[in-house]
Amino acid sequence: MACPPLMWPGEAGELRGKLAAAARGEAFLLHAGSGTPPGAVPRAEHITRQLTLLAQAMVVLSYALGVPVVPVAEIHAPPAADGRAGPARPPDVHRASAMALNLVRAFSGDVRPDVPWAHELNRAFVASSPERERARYEPLTGRIGSALSFLHACAGRPAVLPRPAVSRTVLADDSALPPADGPGGGRWDPVGHLVWLHHSSAGAGCGPAAAAARIGNPLGVVVEADTTHDAVLTLIDRLDPERSAGRLTFLTRFGADRITDLLPELVQKVASTEAEVVWACDPWHRNRRDPAGVLAEADAFMELHRTLGTHAGGLHLPPHHDGAAGRPGALDLVLALAVTASDRSHPPKATAPVAE
Repeated sequence: MACPPLMWPGEAGELRGKLAAAARGEAFLLHAGSGTPPGAVPRAEHITRQLTLLAQAMVVLSYALGVPVVPVAEIHAPPAADGRAGPARPPDVHRASAMALNLVRAFSGDVRPDVPWAHELNRAFVASSPERERARYEPLTGRIGSALSFLHACAGRPAVLPRPAVSRTVLADDSALPPADGPGGGRWDPVGHLVWLHHSSAGAGCGPAAAAARIGNPLGVVVEADTTHDAVLTLIDRLDPERSAGRLTFLTRFGADRITDLLPELVQKVASTEAEVVWACDPWHRNRRDPAGVLAEADAFMELHRTLGTHAGGLHLPPHHDGAAGRPGALDLVLALAVTASDRSHPPKATAPVAE
């Protein structure tokens, strides 16, 4: 028996519109990895921690970048009933997504987190950081606090934070989750707003790509250092034949040592197809043994897009706030990127020469 839909097509359509803005440089995608440990059943505290991270990062990046931040929370399906790892089954994905969406929707109305709440969490994080990082981050959080005080003084109310969307990985067989009918007779995935697949799905007859092509949800494609240009162009033609803005997001995982060599040509190849895609970066995946590489890849991603005249449209965050095994944590990266962006927007004032 088919599982009931968890969302209406309009929700995925709304996200697609926001991603179209990110593709134009008018918004920024913030994708938070699943807070559920591998092989574990999703729990409320895992998802709440993930949503709290998104809220904190949204405040910092929206201030530093000057554009709306589009939050998306990734979900993982629980393991099989016998506890063994393996391909996720549609009922498992449905159950995990239902739990995530229930909590996301609980962050609405009067209990939805607002900007001052998330800002206070960020101030506490900075206050507990090592002295070097604290000295770098406190000027930024101070400017954010001043902006909030000014808004309050003008009788304004700091806005509640946007409600995150939910992403999930496309399955080879979604027969237990029939796509829902959408506006104009279109078909939409009823479990996740944003649906992800790997670049290796470009091959003819590949189940995940075939399933993704049948739905109207925005789609994310993971692109790695071994991804060929032909594979990317094939996926564009297969998944976005009408070149619809917001349909495709490419999440790059190149590594700090390869991104400068690989990203520019790929961006130019995609631009030649006239596809309006969101470019996002996952700097953790290839830099697990190189703590400095996380910051270096993210910074290179932002700088390369500035050089190319294109848009750095998004960032993937791990579910943990603090660093692990010597690597910077999610908020460390967010604050470091924000300081760089904010410094460009707020350059030091020139000091007048002292009269002799």
